[in-house]
Amino acid sequence: MVQIPKGESAIKGRTLNGFFKWYYRYITAFAVLVAFITIFRITIFGYIIPEMSYFALLLGAFMPLCFLVYPAAAHASQAHVPWYDILLAVASLPFPIYAIIYGFDIILGGWEVSPPLPAKILGGITWVLLIEAVRRISGKVMAAFILTVSIYPLFAHLCPGLLMAKQYSLSRIIGFHTLGTQSIFGIPTQIFGRILIGYMLFAAALQATGAVTVFINFSLALLGNVRGGAAKVSILSSAFFATMSGSALANVITTGAVTIPTMKRLGYPPYYAAAIEACASKGGVLTPPVMGVVAFIMADFIGVSYAKVCIAAAIPITLYWISLFTQADFYAAKTGLKGLPGRELPSLWQAIATGWFYIASLGVLIYFIFFQYLEAYAPFYATGALILMASCRKETRLNIKALHHLLDETGYILTQLVVILAGVGLVIGAMSITGVAHGLSGFMTRIGGQYLYLLLILGALTSFILGIGMTIAACYVFLAMLLAPTLVQIGINEMAAHFFLVYWASVSYITPPVALASYAAASIAQADPLKTSFQALKLGFVSLLVPFFFVYDPALVAQGTALQIIHAASTAVLGIIMLSAGFEGYCFFLKRIKFVTRALFMLAGLCMFSPGLESDAVGIVISGISIGIHLAFTKRPGMAAAK
Repeated sequence: MVQIPKGESAIKGRTLNGFFKWYYRYITAFAVLVAFITIFRITIFGYIIPEMSYFALLLGAFMPLCFLVYPAAAHASQAHVPWYDILLAVASLPFPIYAIIYGFDIILGGWEVSPPLPAKILGGITWVLLIEAVRRISGKVMAAFILTVSIYPLFAHLCPGLLMAKQYSLSRIIGFHTLGTQSIFGIPTQIFGRILIGYMLFAAALQATGAVTVFINFSLALLGNVRGGAAKVSILSSAFFATMSGSALANVITTGAVTIPTMKRLGYPPYYAAAIEACASKGGVLTPPVMGVVAFIMADFIGVSYAKVCIAAAIPITLYWISLFTQADFYAAKTGLKGLPGRELPSLWQAIATGWFYIASLGVLIYFIFFQYLEAYAPFYATGALILMASCRKETRLNIKALHHLLDETGYILTQLVVILAGVGLVIGAMSITGVAHGLSGFMTRIGGQYLYLLLILGALTSFILGIGMTIAACYVFLAMLLAPTLVQIGINEMAAHFFLVYWASVSYITPPVALASYAAASIAQADPLKTSFQALKLGFVSLLVPFFFVYDPALVAQGTALQIIHAASTAVLGIIMLSAGFEGYCFFLKRIKFVTRALFMLAGLCMFSPGLESDAVGIVISGISIGIHLAFTKRPGMAAAK
């Protein structure tokens, strides 16, 4: 039975000790408590926390932690917090405290237009510190991008063509960015404070109580003994874990440490094992019911419930998992890879008996999201249920050590999200105050009206390039303002347009030149990073194709009648199987297939995958021809013996 220590952490940063460790834990617990009080609208002595004060409190709680946890550079001290990081942490506190105290006055007094001098000074300092915090968490590329866009209103009047806009003074920009509700405290921060914080708490609770071990053992019991079982276990367990962690990279580091060596031991080449794990980890981020940050932002942009976004996400991600499982199965059959020995596998009933409460807590989450429509409350109910049920077993009970681990994981996740989302808010703020987003959107609408394919390719490339240096959420928010309105205006279904951007923003996790998930997996597998990323690109081909197809057929994102959705999904599944067979050179009863048949299979798969009855009919005809060719030129054992 696989066993991962309950305290195993994916945290990468400085280890805090002494006062800083306890400050980190207490401030995390306090912020979560305030979030609970605010979200459930609990009054304390007749007082309700103003939203501006609440968002400022979250910023004041977690931005200082960034400077304590994340070193300024790779060579900086990992063992203790240097004086300059303490200074930066302290310097990031005055503005949030000021905003907490004057929360009502900031909103009612219109301070974002004409800020008082203290607010202006403190806001300017916070702006600079936030850029540095983003650099430490997400790197130089994202920090440079946010800095450039956030100061854009200062020199917008000097820009050419569509980028030209009214110039604003530094005082006005500081007020808009730090004292308004459209920038630092804009949509991303609001979604975090109102909804997302609860889901991240639930994800941390799952990790702290040992869910990773249970999910891997459950996957082993279910699929470990089938052909290519190690790869299928990697896919299933990574899907479980990544959907709750929301991070492809964290998932590779956590589950990949178990699944990749197992795949290698059973005969998978290191690069293939790493590619399977990278693709599975990337897919988990887009898998309901917990899809990470971007799904909540999308729901707010479109103006629909989170449940509807989850339903729309179900078919595309199911197609993605089918493609991974099919290719892994065909590869195992082609190369003769067997499953794991029975003596190494846990019992299915044992796996269920030791982890039933994880499934039950996910059931609680799904019930409150899809049946009670209490999206903000659902993760708190699920977390409470999980902790209560986990207390039934000594191994999963939250003792003092496990509670500390829960606080550590929660603080780490929330610190990252608060900083990144506040930074993304700066981008939204700059685009909003200048109005340039509308001008660019109008220009692209004119292009799209004549050349839709060109616009989609442009959008895909832009999403991919931005996804290289930015998080999925940051990339999506930027393009949701610029490109999504254009796609909608020229007649593309709104849900399909937004998912198009999300899928292409996530592609950079597995594709060169950056391929963070692929390279992290390659490091564990001791494989060639470039070879791994190209293999991952082949395994994850659905994430490149399906966005184009559901733009033309919204039924693939559950937008249409039941008959349309069933038809689109079923033909897409057939198309994926044909494409997978073409990629791997193997297909079920046909066994190994040769070059001509592979090429015809891939052509048939593309036809059936693409929307339309005509293309489906063409695909069926081509597949029939390809099967006929294969059978005609394949010698059967009986025929060989007769000769």
